Amino acid sequence: MPTLDVTPLATPLGAVIGGVDLATDLDDATVSAIRKALLDHKAVFFHDQHLDPVTQVALAARFGEPTEAHPVEPAVEGHPEVLALDSDEGARADIWHTDLTFQEEPPLGAILHAVEVPEVGGDTLWADMAAAYDALSPALRGFLDGLTATHTPNKADGYFAQRDTTPGDKAAATAQAPPVHHPVVRIHPETGRPSLFVNPLFTLKIDGLRRRESDALLDLVQHVATQPEHVVRWRWRAGDVAFWDNRGTMHYALLDYTARRRMERVAIAGDKPLGRS
Repeated sequence: MPTLDVTPLATPLGAVIGGVDLATDLDDATVSAIRKALLDHKAVFFHDQHLDPVTQVALAARFGEPTEAHPVEPAVEGHPEVLALDSDEGARADIWHTDLTFQEEPPLGAILHAVEVPEVGGDTLWADMAAAYDALSPALRGFLDGLTATHTPNKADGYFAQRDTTPGDKAAATAQAPPVHHPVVRIHPETGRPSLFVNPLFTLKIDGLRRRESDALLDLVQHVATQPEHVVRWRWRAGDVAFWDNRGTMHYALLDYTARRRMERVAIAGDKPLGRS
């Protein structure tokens, strides 16, 4: 396995990988080394990359199966796997979330390419949900281990509506889909590490609790997860690429800019979240 130039950004998560051209046909050893860095650091970043939609989809395919761009939002024309997050079209992600947890099998992760970014602002933050789990008391961890939570796209309905798009059949089908139930504590399928698997955008309620109890517990979990010691912040420049593990992180894109910000994202198919047996 090649030795990558991996520079950690923070203790819980985040690392910069240098010396790799992601637009080329990566060999198996390099792919394995990047995957290992992803599992170790949960979010990895690359500078000075030159991806177009074709090469970005090909890159994602080296790590799994690229999914459709998004269940509701439109894909880049001619590239059904590529989601354009363009501020000129109303795109925003200024709420903590884990991608698409209202699906039975949320994405494994995603590869995000910075096409155009403002000179100042528009940073993205990632939170380590395994570190957040570890920070809870043993008693609370033991309680959460046995719980599930309801996830639904309807909680984020107004949020998606901020995009300048016309609702279509996909949007209607997504809105009518039944909610899904995932373990509050997910066991990572590759590392075996437990992490919290709830988020403010899609998690409606912890099952079996009264609404007030659920809200209080979700607020507590969110507070712990987003403490500075559990978070890494990435300042974008054009050509940057981020690759994150959606199975154990949340992320948040700051809405603190006025210039155009255009990103292109490809998600990678995941599996059904499992808790402790």
